[in-house]
Amino acid sequence: MRALGALSISICTTFLAIGTAVAGPINEAPPVGAILDLAGQSIPTSFQTYSVGFSASVANTDITFALRNDPDFTNLTNVSVTNQTTGSSTNLIVNGTFLGSGTSITGWTYDNVYGAIDGGTAQNGYWHDGAVQAYDAIDQVIATTIGDNYLISFSLEGAGDSVFSALSTNGDTTDTHGNGNDVLVYAQAGLPTASVPEPASIALLGSGLFGALALRRRRKA
Repeated sequence: MRALGALSISICTTFLAIGTAVAGPINEAPPVGAILDLAGQSIPTSFQTYSVGFSASVANTDITFALRNDPDFTNLTNVSVTNQTTGSSTNLIVNGTFLGSGTSITGWTYDNVYGAIDGGTAQNGYWHDGAVQAYDAIDQVIATTIGDNYLISFSLEGAGDSVFSALSTNGDTTDTHGNGNDVLVYAQAGLPTASVPEPASIALLGSGLFGALALRRRRKA
């Protein structure tokens, strides 16, 4: 029993250390609290500009983008945040065009805390994301004045399905053939809270702790 307990602790410790799910998520909903959710809108095949406003409630606001794209990839760039109350044109976002490569890029933090397989990387001009069956995210904390109004703007292009959908609705809830495909924006005190996993997802994760790790990666376009 003692040996079995030690093995369980070791496996759990390894799971926590790698920070990602060891079994594929099953059609996980996006984190809660978005100020912009593109679900139901058509997906642009060339860069299109979006914007959303918010009133700062804290002195340091975490600007977060959560992305999912089961069938393909989404590209994000030209991110800016400006203070509409003061009328300043200064962009409060650092590196809004994601100069660099990989997930260690100036200004941003990559957050795969929601259990996604596959995910995003900087492509030296835009963020290229393809999280499968769950959302990954990128975030940046900016200084804000409580009560002031701010505008978040960004450019986005996608591929795959024709309409943004927060969840897969075509019956495929386990792999890259699902049609879950969405982008959400958050502006709050910290990272948005992940949705509570469905019971089936919890069971799959538990079995994955004692099974082989098999993460399928898709070739970046």
